[in-house]
Amino acid sequence: MSIFTNFERHPEAPHLTRDLCAARFRSSRNEEDFMKEERETCIWSSRESDGSVHFHKEYRIPAARFLFGGAARSRASREYRALLAMDLEGLPVAVPLWWAESRVGPFLRFSVLVTRSLGEVMPLPDWLRQGHDRDEELELCASLGRLARRLRDLGFGHFRMQAKNFMVQPGEQPSLHMIDVPYACRWKVPDRTAVRKVDLEDLAGAHSVFDEGQVEALMAAYRGEENPDCPDVLGSYHPGSRTRWGQKLRRIAYYLVAIWSGHRPG
Repeated sequence: MSIFTNFERHPEAPHLTRDLCAARFRSSRNEEDFMKEERETCIWSSRESDGSVHFHKEYRIPAARFLFGGAARSRASREYRALLAMDLEGLPVAVPLWWAESRVGPFLRFSVLVTRSLGEVMPLPDWLRQGHDRDEELELCASLGRLARRLRDLGFGHFRMQAKNFMVQPGEQPSLHMIDVPYACRWKVPDRTAVRKVDLEDLAGAHSVFDEGQVEALMAAYRGEENPDCPDVLGSYHPGSRTRWGQKLRRIAYYLVAIWSGHRPG
């Protein structure tokens, strides 16, 4: 009997069966190549037989919360469906391969999300701290602004849009990829300006990692200032006016409204 009570794979990966993934999960769990291990989260990588590298994220349910584990969808399932929806739209994300969870009756024990490796990448704040040519830094910030705009134009609200959740793939023209999107929601009509502001405040507000010039490059690209046909979606808004707690409360409020009104992907 499989250790997984629920399982779902990427629609373009029919070879990934429940039993195969359960066996690979068990064996990779013993390889002990852990990148992070905490009470509720464990992350490790595994090298597959075809030479590819996969990342496993295991979300555990502490004993104190076990009786309430069946009351909500697992974090692995939420993040998988958000990443899948973004991947199918052609957005640069860590491609989700499969997710699974183990339950005792209705009560969740743990869940796991497996994604394809992005290769040699580093968090955006780390890349910025390395010190690069100023024009290169500003161009990457502009790329981030265009990516954030495209994400929202496709209807997504991130609700965790922090610089650390964007990975940089170095090269002659560095590229960006998104990770860690368990709170993402999606609307059919993408012109919710308030959600744009919530995400932009997280990304480029007063407590962001960007300096003033980098914020200006990011915001100019988000507004589409290089394209006169791009509609203005922000008016006079500029990030940086909210306190840390004020922003956190606003984010939580909008997120709760989003999920209560059925805007979670999948």
